[in-house]
Amino acid sequence: MRMIASQVLCRKSSSPSSRKRQRFPSSHETPDAVLNQPKKQKLRHPEFPPTQFWERLSKIPLTRNALRALDGQSTQGSRPPGETRTGRSLRPRPHSIIAVGQVVDTYSPTSLKSVKVFARYGGPDLSHLRGFSVPAAVNNNISSGQSSLGRRKRGSRSSTKRSSQSPTKSSTTPKTTSTKTTGPYDRAFQQHLIDHNILPHGYGYPDGRLPQEPDNMDEIRQVLAQPRASLSPSKFSSEDFRKFERADAQAAKEREVTINVIPIIKGDVRDKKCIAGEIPFINLEHLTDGTLVPGNPDLYYGAHPEQLHRTVRRELSNYIVPSTQHDLPIVPNYLFQTKGPDGSLAVATRQASYDGALGARGLHCLQSYKQPEQKYDNKAYTLTSLYHGGTIKMYTTHPIPPLINGAQPGFVMTQINSWSVTGNRDAFRQGATAFRNGRDWAKRQRDNAN
Repeated sequence: MRMIASQVLCRKSSSPSSRKRQRFPSSHETPDAVLNQPKKQKLRHPEFPPTQFWERLSKIPLTRNALRALDGQSTQGSRPPGETRTGRSLRPRPHSIIAVGQVVDTYSPTSLKSVKVFARYGGPDLSHLRGFSVPAAVNNNISSGQSSLGRRKRGSRSSTKRSSQSPTKSSTTPKTTSTKTTGPYDRAFQQHLIDHNILPHGYGYPDGRLPQEPDNMDEIRQVLAQPRASLSPSKFSSEDFRKFERADAQAAKEREVTINVIPIIKGDVRDKKCIAGEIPFINLEHLTDGTLVPGNPDLYYGAHPEQLHRTVRRELSNYIVPSTQHDLPIVPNYLFQTKGPDGSLAVATRQASYDGALGARGLHCLQSYKQPEQKYDNKAYTLTSLYHGGTIKMYTTHPIPPLINGAQPGFVMTQINSWSVTGNRDAFRQGATAFRNGRDWAKRQRDNAN
């Protein structure tokens, strides 16, 4: 199927803020004319998945975020139109909705386990119950009998402890948009990506098929294993390794890992302008339907803005220029996530899957720029890596054709290898070598993209 890449491959998503047809300059327009075009409307990314995110999921996993979203919808649905909450009174109001936490607290651990099993595949469809107001008499009866029922079913657990763990308490605090452990990157986030053909490592299709590995995987593995003089036994001694090992063991928080551990793995980066970190990708067009938070890798490597003609930068801005701060690196195709000892590997992997897809889409757009056909060669040009618990994991992300003609392409994440770099000096040298070689390989892919 022949398509114009700039109009189909890199077309805007179906979010309300981007339904207007994107205007691309014609071939006779000068760069100055391009730069003098009206300023584009600023993209909006939610801080937390909105209602539409949950409504569009193919199945909703039972997560804290899902319960809080449902609780928030129920609370809003219980208020008459135009009514706003004024004051801090906690007195019961007639026709109020029973919060999810109140219902959960009335069940025994055995019953809750059964509910979780039932909800494993999404549970029943309760969308028709949204906003339903429970009669005041029923609500008061349940509220008055809650404490005694909770004691009978859950033993000696105190009402104070129940209230401290109930989601209803979070509604009185200003920041309730994420859980402490996962933020927005929970199982629902991953399901959303899968629903949009953005496939994590290890995914299998319902019919048993597996996504294809990139055709250049063997080549990438060979490149990553090439020796580096900076990590030879004479340059990286046993004492150097012991310093790294101590730094990792003493890093109690993610910030300490980022400051004290990761620089040893990275080594000396001569070109500091090609690296940035903790910069939300707020300038990139939505990857799915506009309900996801912006990508935000801990580190990313990209090209100098001036390496790419300004006309191309302008036309593909929302796909290759991640930040509104335009002096930062563009076309990010080497992205990195790190977690501290208490951080979640699952969360880091979901973030890497998302960030990798954003990076792969940008490079794909650049490769297909002004081409009569989209480029689907089943090769990877984007790498993501993560560090957690002394282990480096590295992945490729490559585009695959859309499931439906004219739709957005999909993206597949595939693991290259993993290295336990705190194990011994040789293991560190192998992992750090792969990390640094991957960085150099990604630069070559950017340089050759256009």
